[in-house]
Amino acid sequence: MAADASGESSPKSGLGTLLNKIEKIYLRILRIAILLIATLLIGYACYLGIASVIKIARSPESVKEREATVSADELVNADIPQKNDLAIPADQKIKIDPVQRQYYRSFVGRYYHLYKTNFEPFRQPEDKQLSQDEFDDSFVNTEARLNAVAAGNVDFTKDKADLESLLGVMTQAAGDPETKRRLKQYKEAKKVQVTKNIQRMRTEYRRGWDSYSTACDNWYDTPIGCAVRRPVQVPYTDTVTVMEFPASIRSHTQVFKAYQDRYYTLIGKRRERAAADAAAERDRIVAGNAEGRVSLVTAMWILGAFLALMFFFLLIAIERHQRQIAGEWNRSDI
Repeated sequence: MAADASGESSPKSGLGTLLNKIEKIYLRILRIAILLIATLLIGYACYLGIASVIKIARSPESVKEREATVSADELVNADIPQKNDLAIPADQKIKIDPVQRQYYRSFVGRYYHLYKTNFEPFRQPEDKQLSQDEFDDSFVNTEARLNAVAAGNVDFTKDKADLESLLGVMTQAAGDPETKRRLKQYKEAKKVQVTKNIQRMRTEYRRGWDSYSTACDNWYDTPIGCAVRRPVQVPYTDTVTVMEFPASIRSHTQVFKAYQDRYYTLIGKRRERAAADAAAERDRIVAGNAEGRVSLVTAMWILGAFLALMFFFLLIAIERHQRQIAGEWNRSDI
């Protein structure tokens, strides 16, 4: 602190020293704050940059649908309806690939062997024994599949994979104890009397008036026409007694078809779900690409703000350095 000629400190000099100390404190605080903010900005900019590049680099085409599968337990543990119709629409006749026809013929032979070996032995004596062609018409429908493949409505490779999977799952289901229990239960079942109310129709003749009829005397008198008897279909309930198996019993063909139908139901639902999940993931990737581009622009702006802060910090450092030099000069002058 500078002193006057009498040896006492000047008030003006003391105030200047105090202001210099306060200014140094503020400059130090400002320098620390700028360094902290700049560090946060560069860190956040790096994070946004890396995250943006990752999002932009992802491609929707990279998403693959997960494979849909069905286990034998899912067939065996399902309820079996009394009736199931295999509905495979037949298209118009088209030129068929002989290789594809040969495959379906081979598959029907293997599938029919599974049925003959594991299901037909449990039929009732009055049940019809299906030939291989009848089995094909009921459970595979080769002609409809060939026509659908030739028309481009069904992918042969995919259908082939489904049939091979079906054969494998049905083979496992056939050996399941629950399947054997059901089939044995049917083979040993006896028909019982069941009383049913059946809705039928009968024809009744009821009197009416036909204004266009001339088949009676005096038809021309008022009212013109003749009285007639018209046939009318009348519903009625008929009570009948029939011999049937108990409602809980399912035949060997019903069990076989129920398993097959459930396989296609489950595989279809799971493929739809897998396709929906894959589409949703692709949408998320597309949205992420757009978000990544926006984030990358934001990161560049943050990087610009960081450079601006660094420039401001540089000015403060220069000011601080100049103050140190000025202080040294002042001390040397004293």
